[in-house]
Amino acid sequence: MAIARDFSPRIERHGTACVVLDVSGLGRLLGDAQAIGAELNRAAADRVAIAPTQTAARLMAIAQPGLTVVTGSTASALAPLPIDTLGVLVADGGYDAAVCRQGRATRTTVRLKPDATSGVEAATRRLDTFRRWGLTTLGEIADLPAADLSERMGQAGLVLQRLASGVDLAPLVPDPGVPRFRQSMDLEWPIDALEPLSFVLARLLDPLSAALERADRGAAALRLDLRLVNRTVHGRVLQLPAAMRDAKVLRTLLLLDLESHPPSAAIDVVTLEIDPAPARIIQYSLLERAMPSAETLATLTARLGALVGERRCGSPALLDSYRPDAFEMRRFDPGASKPVAQGFRLATETALAGTLILRRFRPPIAVRVTVERGRPVRVAIDRRGMPGGGVAQQAGPWRTSGAWWDAGAAGWDRDEWDVALTDGSLCRLFRDRISERWFLEGVLD
Repeated sequence: MAIARDFSPRIERHGTACVVLDVSGLGRLLGDAQAIGAELNRAAADRVAIAPTQTAARLMAIAQPGLTVVTGSTASALAPLPIDTLGVLVADGGYDAAVCRQGRATRTTVRLKPDATSGVEAATRRLDTFRRWGLTTLGEIADLPAADLSERMGQAGLVLQRLASGVDLAPLVPDPGVPRFRQSMDLEWPIDALEPLSFVLARLLDPLSAALERADRGAAALRLDLRLVNRTVHGRVLQLPAAMRDAKVLRTLLLLDLESHPPSAAIDVVTLEIDPAPARIIQYSLLERAMPSAETLATLTARLGALVGERRCGSPALLDSYRPDAFEMRRFDPGASKPVAQGFRLATETALAGTLILRRFRPPIAVRVTVERGRPVRVAIDRRGMPGGGVAQQAGPWRTSGAWWDAGAAGWDRDEWDVALTDGSLCRLFRDRISERWFLEGVLD
């Protein structure tokens, strides 16, 4: 429990040797699911499993020692596990055959048999029945016809089938002994603008920031729930790049996020919860250049995201594709600067060794090209300071095409040329075979 409290405030104990915690707010602080699992495994040094559902995580931790991370389909990951894994789960966790009815908020308890002393014993007998049927894995239980299983075992059999598929029977209920950093306010009058909401957030964040300081904690994620006048809830989750507790910075980040994702109606109730994390210990160096603080970077990226859009602000990353100039925008992460610097040094060393580097123009520049016998002989461009003139040497063409099979994607079909112009510049040209137009893609250094 002490280890789990360092990672998340939403912790639920199962039996005497199992703890389930929600780590959905640690993405920006620790990384992806594999990185979060590595940190948990380093702290616990035992069985750690991360999965989309509580049931899947518990089953994987029971079946496999060390670290297990499930990011895809839970049913596929659980399918090869032996049926005894489900028996351990049933015995360790107060199984009572609770069935969550779809479309209803109530939960009913199904009595298995009048002579059954507990749901655990009844579930164990049903697992023995599965074994007598010749079933050995959880995937075989999950593949049983639901109607036929219900006829033979009733609702209790369907509950076991849902567990074998990794479906949660109930939501995670945090342990009451874990301190929660949560504030809520019922508004006297509904508000529908960011300016009055800013004052409400300030009143909620000031005591939360003070509580974090007393506990020597910082905020890893902010969870904001706005109950609207139309009886819906507008929920937002902000994952922070580093643990911070400055109330003004946190309020600014929330307002910038709401500016990009506004609620659909006026607000009645504001609820704010903070996922705590250990406070940062910063050691400055006299030899290295000082970097901006995490609060400054988070505010800057949030302002840029609100201005130009979240998908247009971040760090570019190359894609493993044949598509020309294919890349995607990822969240700006200062912690990833070291691999980028190593890659830059490697590119610089190879450039010094004689390798050419293509400096692309985004978007490519339309040019006029004179062609003789299928080869470019002259390049003319209307922009000042851009390369142009006669073609002294050329290499090509290299034909590339793709995505013609996907109706929803923009395909490409072009011939590329590397040319040396009479003004001394090296360029890459390409002819779009669909539009029959020429473009200057970049300059070779």
